[in-house]
Amino acid sequence: MLKFTLKPYDVLFFGSGKPFNRGDVVNSSFPPHPNTLASAIYSKLYHSNMIDESVVNNPNIINAVYGPFIQKGEKIYFPKPHNIYGKRKQKDLEKVFIINIPEEKTSEKGTSEKKFKLFDPSNTNKPEGIESLPVYIGNEEVEPFNGFISTEGLRKYFNGGEIDAKSDIILYESNNEQKSIFKRESRIGISVDSSSNSVNSEDALFRVEFLRFLEDVKLVFWVDFDLNGGIKNINEHQKLVEFFNENPKSLKLGGEMKNVSYEVEEDDFNKIIDDLGLSRLIDISPDKGLKVVFLTYGVFDEPIGMIKIDEFKTLSACFSGYDFIGINLKRTKQRKIKRALPPGSVIWLKSTTEKTLNNPTFIVGEGGNYEFDFPKGKQEFIGTNLVLLKEVGYV
Repeated sequence: MLKFTLKPYDVLFFGSGKPFNRGDVVNSSFPPHPNTLASAIYSKLYHSNMIDESVVNNPNIINAVYGPFIQKGEKIYFPKPHNIYGKRKQKDLEKVFIINIPEEKTSEKGTSEKKFKLFDPSNTNKPEGIESLPVYIGNEEVEPFNGFISTEGLRKYFNGGEIDAKSDIILYESNNEQKSIFKRESRIGISVDSSSNSVNSEDALFRVEFLRFLEDVKLVFWVDFDLNGGIKNINEHQKLVEFFNENPKSLKLGGEMKNVSYEVEEDDFNKIIDDLGLSRLIDISPDKGLKVVFLTYGVFDEPIGMIKIDEFKTLSACFSGYDFIGINLKRTKQRKIKRALPPGSVIWLKSTTEKTLNNPTFIVGEGGNYEFDFPKGKQEFIGTNLVLLKEVGYV
């Protein structure tokens, strides 16, 4: 794998699949879609005449993208799991709280029931496809917030430690620049017809909110390249590093194709698992639960309801609504849009069989048939569905 660290020269805009009308303010999507990064890498290879188009049966070039994540100073931050909440209506984030699916207890009649005192979970309006809702059991009033969590903070999250809101969490936007990632800048945009790459005569002007990253903030991600002949004269990662280290070391990124500088090195993302105190292989059995945390967007075919993974039963989920992710299909000159779980989404599963899973891994498949595995073959939304796994003792 190669690790890329990007530093923007200017403001950036990341589009999504969300439609907008005349008079709307178009907000940049954040974090960027992994496909945006893959496209920037592929574009540099293509315009440098490095793609071997004679290898017609090699559709990959890039097998997988891991990220993007945030580097602030020297620390790397990941999407905050959505079941980490803050105190309601607090001005500054002083403390965080974990909401979870409740443990079960055995009643006097020998039946299993949830540990609730104030309400019956069966009477809640929970989404179709899950058994129960995650809750916070405590005296505080809590609510979700948007942020990223440090490697150390995520390690505490997975291993039962106390997360320090001041040192382990950064917010998307904050009055305190030490706790923030970017600022928004409003500008006028011009509508472009994607089929002709020309200015759209109707509704040509609209207002766009760009993102200006703070001085000490960078984007970081890992790329697993296919070295089986699709890239000319390159069959090992060291040669790829040499290619990307040739000047100019810049990529065109985002909806406005802004230039960003980068640093590149050979590195293995899977080492993050060791830093997080997680196992690279997880043995699953029907008597154990599995917590799944999305590090990138979760894109699936189902229009509604929860994702169904083969040989697993969905127990619960925690995510702050759906996002939209879109790609332009060059061959058909069409735009494909999917509804997506945002990075940081959490689902709890129960296996119906015994198996061993890799960690980290991806959720792959189509047509409603999904499994934990690594991507293979041609991918439309490359880099999505990257997840971390943690075995839990209650189901």
